[in-house]
Amino acid sequence: MYLFFVRAFNDVDHLTPIVWKMSRDNYPVAVYCINPEYDIQNDYRLDFLKDIGVKVDSIYNNNFDQHLGILHRVMRFLFQRSYALQIRLDINSRSLFSILSNNLRLLARIIGTQLYGITRRKFYGSRWARNILEHTGAQVLCFDWVRPERYVVEVLLRAAKQKSIPALALPHGVYLYTNDWVKIDLTEDRVREKYNRYDHVVVQNSLFKEVMSKSGVEKEKILVLGSARYCNEWMNQYKKILPRVIKSRHENTGKLKVVFMTTRSRYRVNVERTIRTFDMLSKLNEIDVLVKPHTRTGKDVGMYKNLPLANVSDISSVELCEWADVMLVVGSSIIIEALKLNKPALYLKYLHENTMEYEEFGACWIIHDDTELQNALLSLKNTKTKLPYTDEDVNRWLSEIIYGGRGERDVLKDYEEFIVNCAGQTQTYIQ
Repeated sequence: MYLFFVRAFNDVDHLTPIVWKMSRDNYPVAVYCINPEYDIQNDYRLDFLKDIGVKVDSIYNNNFDQHLGILHRVMRFLFQRSYALQIRLDINSRSLFSILSNNLRLLARIIGTQLYGITRRKFYGSRWARNILEHTGAQVLCFDWVRPERYVVEVLLRAAKQKSIPALALPHGVYLYTNDWVKIDLTEDRVREKYNRYDHVVVQNSLFKEVMSKSGVEKEKILVLGSARYCNEWMNQYKKILPRVIKSRHENTGKLKVVFMTTRSRYRVNVERTIRTFDMLSKLNEIDVLVKPHTRTGKDVGMYKNLPLANVSDISSVELCEWADVMLVVGSSIIIEALKLNKPALYLKYLHENTMEYEEFGACWIIHDDTELQNALLSLKNTKTKLPYTDEDVNRWLSEIIYGGRGERDVLKDYEEFIVNCAGQTQTYIQ
């Protein structure tokens, strides 16, 4: 069995196409969620995998823990119910009782987190992890680029090492940055310690391979395979399962339709300047602007409080990209979707301190301040001005980021063959 472990929206987005490919080719695959907070019952990609026969469940919900006793079952019930309550309150947070709902949601999360922490330390140890590998007949463990100390990753990695089962780190996003120290809390030590715990690390292009290697990650561990999420084979399938909520996507209001895809502040984003840009955009009468916060907004929630623009965090980025005439980005990989759809992509360089690969390839319209942004949008609205970047530069960058610089390779087939070959090497090694 090939086991895939997910924990959040982004991880599901990038691992689902690989699971889909392997299941379609009749390899035994299963998906287990290691994050007790994540709502796997309301994820359309996981529902799609269930519909095609893939086992999808929480790692804490199976028969792996029969020997753990009644205390464990009580503790598990309590932390799962606490998180379930948090999810329900989150869905209903826009009611008349929103203040009470928000307070209860916070309390439910705190209680759930504390109970989960206690349960994890007491019950989810090496014996539990080995039992999972034996029960499933695991051949390979596929994680995203997750830190080993998160959830139960550490004990699963230790159990896999004891049983000579390969543990792989697969992409949960697209690495786009060309400068050093893109996050305010990132160090070489953290990168090295994180990725060297895995037997192999897969990246989409040579850029991230160089970053990892410079940080001390063993170069022979790093493999460039392209982007499973953005390859044509999966994108064609993805559009078939995407839930549609924008009913007036083709309605002609006469306004320029713009979506601003934000980036988390820890990626050296200037929050105050971003808020000023929100205010400026809200005053453009000829422009209809929607804001899509990053799917891992977390501590940045205050950035969107009293937002003068429509917050569309509950709408798929893909559907928003289809709806939009223009996309605004800082460090979001959704620029790939926009460029593939031939939508104008405006990169707001002045809102952060990093540099981007698509900037260096000349595959976007680089904007340096609010005045330049306003003029660019009005020109697109009034004259449909010619874009200051070429199709050649766009295609050159898309080939690099999606196909690892190797033309239009069969990305999903390469992922599948690599994972299966890892399992084959393990069987040989064990024998």
